[in-house]
Amino acid sequence: MFIETQPERSDVVGIACEGKLSESDLKQMHTLLHERLAAADKPGLVVDLTKFECYTGLAAMREDLKMDTAHRNDFSRIAVVGDKTWQEWGTAFAKALTRAEMRWFNTNEMTEAVEWTGRDQ
Repeated sequence: MFIETQPERSDVVGIACEGKLSESDLKQMHTLLHERLAAADKPGLVVDLTKFECYTGLAAMREDLKMDTAHRNDFSRIAVVGDKTWQEWGTAFAKALTRAEMRWFNTNEMTEAVEWTGRDQ
């Protein structure tokens, strides 16, 4: 599942992924991104992977990749927050899929990630 974490900000979209993400979860996330992108021009994106475990299957992974490529030009900066080495590697891979400036942050750097991502830095 996922939750929105920065609803009060217009310059940052925040998403926290928790547990296992299904194809349905990712489609709902994609809908949320469309709503937030319609309200702001090139906001920042903060993705919190601290409690993320995995995808439920290949369909979910494909949906995530589809979402990444569909929004490759839509965000100014993307901060990925987590504490697992494989997540950091995934962030390095994802840099090839976006034109946004992208950066990895450790779990204890959430405040810095939001500040870096937002326009009022």
